[in-house]
Amino acid sequence: MAALIGLDWGTSSLRAALIGPDGAILDRHASSHGITSLPEGGVDTAFAAATGRWRAAHPDLPVLASGMVGARTGWREAAYVPCPAGAAEIAEGLLRFTTADGSVLHIVPGMSYRNPAGIPDVMRGEETQILGCAGEGAGLFVLPGTHSKWVRVEGGRIASFASYLTGELFAALRRHTILRHTMPSLDEPDPFDAAAFARGVRRAADRTGGGLLR
Repeated sequence: MAALIGLDWGTSSLRAALIGPDGAILDRHASSHGITSLPEGGVDTAFAAATGRWRAAHPDLPVLASGMVGARTGWREAAYVPCPAGAAEIAEGLLRFTTADGSVLHIVPGMSYRNPAGIPDVMRGEETQILGCAGEGAGLFVLPGTHSKWVRVEGGRIASFASYLTGELFAALRRHTILRHTMPSLDEPDPFDAAAFARGVRRAADRTGGGLLR
């Protein structure tokens, strides 16, 4: 028995799942048809390829999508929900529309936040992952990636977050600076050295030693 079709639709990939009432994944689909790498026919073709057979078998299932699919450059723009917020506020902000083949799609809006210094920040997709595992609890969630997110959860609600260009900076240094000559190939990486990693973290955190870029 299926209860939901869920899509994690980002910039470079599309992951879809047929989900049961207990949260179990009954079937899944993955492709490289992210918002910036769509097939001929665009979002409608990618959506049909990912979910068409499930929707044919279960025409009344709700379909929920999160990620960059709701960005200005995505399928339809879903306005951000301001932080702090939880599942109730995000549910109220869902963007609902009918696709070209007659299906009703709901897009999760993502979240915005302005820190005490007045600096704005946004995220799309990560809020869905966090609320899916946070429950009513509290804690600090770290989501590594191109733009890594550090998210503070309090009482099951996202209280604050910050983005860091960790992955993007690493990729730029590895591919476009002189340091690339000293680094192993991505195809044949060196084994992980926990002690060296810890030393690097301590060095980066030591402001007296010059910080991360020293």
